[in-house]
Amino acid sequence: MARRNTRRRISAGEPDSDAPPDLGQAQDAHVPTPDAAELDRIAPAALAAALEAIPSPAFVLRQPGAVLHANERGRAMLAAEHDRVKTFLHNLSPPPRGPSRYALDDAPEHQLVVVHDLERDARARLAAVTRRWGLTPRQSAVLELVAQGDSNRTVAGRLGCSEKTVELHVSALLAKTRCASRSQLVASFWTDPG
Repeated sequence: MARRNTRRRISAGEPDSDAPPDLGQAQDAHVPTPDAAELDRIAPAALAAALEAIPSPAFVLRQPGAVLHANERGRAMLAAEHDRVKTFLHNLSPPPRGPSRYALDDAPEHQLVVVHDLERDARARLAAVTRRWGLTPRQSAVLELVAQGDSNRTVAGRLGCSEKTVELHVSALLAKTRCASRSQLVASFWTDPG
């Protein structure tokens, strides 16, 4: 089922028809608009709290890619793999290979970028599909990397084996899963209920 991405704007003082009524206030009361000084004071804390609520690594970027702020997972990624993360943040591929990007309406030179942690997501799915498909530990290790889009050469380098060995494991994975192609195998990995 396709998911629609809808955005709705609520301006200050406009009632939110989806929100339950606040029984402690009079019906005609409105929320006061904070002054600029108060917003300047609370904005950094509000931004930090909002970013920390995002479970994936998240960054606020100023074009063309300077990181202005990041949540804890984003800071950890930058500390561990600074150059790789900076390159990935410039990746304009759509998710899941590239990050999700969100424009900031009042600041067009900035954007929120959320990195989908494919390694973490793949590990979470791996145990279920390994059991379901009856994979050996080595097949499971190969599948985890293939599902993230790594080439046979990259998989071989990461696992310390030859490219030919990886090809044999991929062929065995295709046979066990009854997939006709590598792309079908990857799609099955990400969509199989486990």
